[in-house]
Amino acid sequence: MYCRPARPASPLAGASGALPTRKPSFGACTQSSLPKAESRLRKAGMSDEILRRLAEIVGEEHVTDKTFIRAAYTQDFGVQPPRWPAYVVRPGSAEEIAAVVRLANEYRIPITPRGGGSAQEGGCQSEGGIVLETLRLNRILSIDESAGTVTVEAGITFVKLMAELEKRGWKIGIAPSGAMAGTPGAHVSRPGVGWGNIKYVCQGDQVIALKAVLPTGEIISTGTRANPNARPFFRYALGPDLAGLFIGAEGAFGVLTEITLRMYPWPKQIYLERYVGTNLRDAVEIFRQIAHHNLVCYISVPVIEPEHILFDVNVEGDPPEVEYRVQRIRDIVRQYPSVRYEGPDAPSQFWERRWFLTGEEFKQGIAGAVNYFLPFDKLEEATYIMREIILRHGIRRFAQQMFPEPTGAEHVNLLFHHSGDKEEYAKIHRAIGEMMDKALELGGAPYSKGRQWAPYLEKHLGGTGYWETLKALKRALDPNHIMNPGVLGL
Repeated sequence: MYCRPARPASPLAGASGALPTRKPSFGACTQSSLPKAESRLRKAGMSDEILRRLAEIVGEEHVTDKTFIRAAYTQDFGVQPPRWPAYVVRPGSAEEIAAVVRLANEYRIPITPRGGGSAQEGGCQSEGGIVLETLRLNRILSIDESAGTVTVEAGITFVKLMAELEKRGWKIGIAPSGAMAGTPGAHVSRPGVGWGNIKYVCQGDQVIALKAVLPTGEIISTGTRANPNARPFFRYALGPDLAGLFIGAEGAFGVLTEITLRMYPWPKQIYLERYVGTNLRDAVEIFRQIAHHNLVCYISVPVIEPEHILFDVNVEGDPPEVEYRVQRIRDIVRQYPSVRYEGPDAPSQFWERRWFLTGEEFKQGIAGAVNYFLPFDKLEEATYIMREIILRHGIRRFAQQMFPEPTGAEHVNLLFHHSGDKEEYAKIHRAIGEMMDKALELGGAPYSKGRQWAPYLEKHLGGTGYWETLKALKRALDPNHIMNPGVLGL
C-alpha cells in the first residue's frame, strides 16, 4: 500500500522548471504535455515493458504508473511547478535499488530519490522518469552503545528513530522541525539543519558512514564500513572521505540506502528561555556571542520584524552545567538594553513548537521558501533587503526567521499564498527569483538547493573550479545522466 505523501499536489500546473526568465503557467494539474523521456518510451512501445520489469524487481504492489498515484508525487512541500513522473517505485532494499538503477541506465530513464517529500526546493520531483521512494527502507539496523552510533535505513522517519532511541536513553544531534515526516536519507542529502544546530551544526556533521547505490548500480560503503571486517565507527579512515560526496548532493551522485549517525546520551535537564528585543543588530550580536561560547544546544528566532524580535534558547546538560550556561546567557543579554528576558518556556510549549512548527506556519498557506546560510555580520543587512523585495512585490503574508549556527545563521524567508490564486503565485515566483539572486550576491549559501536554486547557482558559480569539478564528477559517476538530472544545476 502506498504511504500518503507530504501533502496533495497543488491544482496549479506550470512549466517544467523555475528559470529566472521563465514565466510560470497555470491551470489544472494534468498531463497535457508529456515529459520528453516518458513520451519517448511510449512512442517506442516500451512503457508496459518497463513497468513489468520494475515489478519483477520490487513486486507488483510496489510499482505503479497509475495517474492518481503519480499525481501525489508531482510536488514536494514547496511551490515549484508540478512535474509528473512516469513511474513510482518503492524498493525495499539496497539490492532492489541497484537493480532499478541498472534498469534506468538501460532505458536512459531519469531516476529521482524521494524520502518524506517535506523539502521545499523541488529536489525530489521527477520529470517523466522514476520516483524512487525510500519509505520501505525503514528499519533501525543497529544501536552501538560502545561506539555511540546508530545505523538506520535511509527511509525511516526521524520520529520513529528518535522514539526508539529515547527508550534506551539516547538521542541524535540534529532533527528537522518537520521530523514527523522527515527521513535521514533525505536530510543527509540536503544536508539538513534543525533542532540542535549550534551544538551539532548540521546533519552532514553527524554522519559516521554511508551506504549508497551509485548512478551505474554499484553499491558503495564509506568510512570504516568500507572494510568488510569492520563496523561503522569512524568516518575519516582508509582513504578520502567519500561520505562527503553524497552529503548535500541531493541524489545527483547516487541513492543513500543506509546511514550511520552519532548518538548522544539523553540530557538530564532541558531548560528553555524566551527573550524579546527591539533592535535586530543587538539580537544578532547576542546570537554570535552565545554561539561562539557554545552555551546552548539551539536558538530559535521565529519572529523577526523591524522593531520586534523574539527568540528562544534551549540549554541541555547536567543541572549545574545548565545553571552555569543560563547565567552566562543572561550576563550577555544584560549588555544590550534593547533585549529583555521574557521568562522560562514551559516544556510543553517547547515540544509543541518543535514538532508542529511547520504545520502551524503552513496554516497561512503554501509557502515559497528562500533559505540560506550567512555569516553573523551579514544577517541584519540581508533581513532588510529581503523584506524590501517581498513588500515591493506586493506580498503581505510572509515570515522571516533565523536559526543560528556556530559561525552564522540560517536565514529563513517564507512567502505564503493560496494555491488557487494565480496572481499571488506569480508574485511569489518573481520575488523568490530575485531573493535567491540577491542572497548569492550577498555571499549567502543555500543548504537545500533542489531545482529551485539551480539556475542561480550556475549564474554565480559557473566557471569556477568548484563548479567545473562538480560537473566532472557528474560525468564520471553518471555517464548516462540519469540520476536526478537538473538538481544542483547539473
